[in-house]
Amino acid sequence: MLRFLQTLVAVGISALSLYAAQKSYVAITNLQKYEERSERAAKHSETAAHELHKTRMTQGTSAAAICLSFLASVSLMLGASLGPPRAWEYVLPPLNLVAIAAAFVHNQNFWKAKAKVPFVGGFNEGIQKSKEIRQSLAVLGLAWAVVGVGGWIQG
Repeated sequence: MLRFLQTLVAVGISALSLYAAQKSYVAITNLQKYEERSERAAKHSETAAHELHKTRMTQGTSAAAICLSFLASVSLMLGASLGPPRAWEYVLPPLNLVAIAAAFVHNQNFWKAKAKVPFVGGFNEGIQKSKEIRQSLAVLGLAWAVVGVGGWIQG
């Protein structure tokens, strides 16, 4: 019964990961609209270059953690169909929890101080999507914690 519940949570994680990936894609594409201007500014300002680098790293970290979450949840669903849990099924949840938490903290530390800019809708939407990504990362982290605890109880 517990295995079935873990599989259901893994299905939910897959769906949420896809939802978060869509949000991440929109945030990245909105921020890329300002990439050329940002790169020009970075040539003349160390601060602008640092901000551009941090923006790219933050979005990339979140996207990578979301992709890892999706792949791991699919692996857990497939593993459930193979019979008793294998060692890697006990390792995936805590690894994903750590990856998701690291991406959340990285994203939070960078974007919490960013203010919306009047008349720059795409940039502001990128900030809003980044906030939504953080919310998705928080839910994914909680879901991975549930799967991990369930796996250890079952094992």
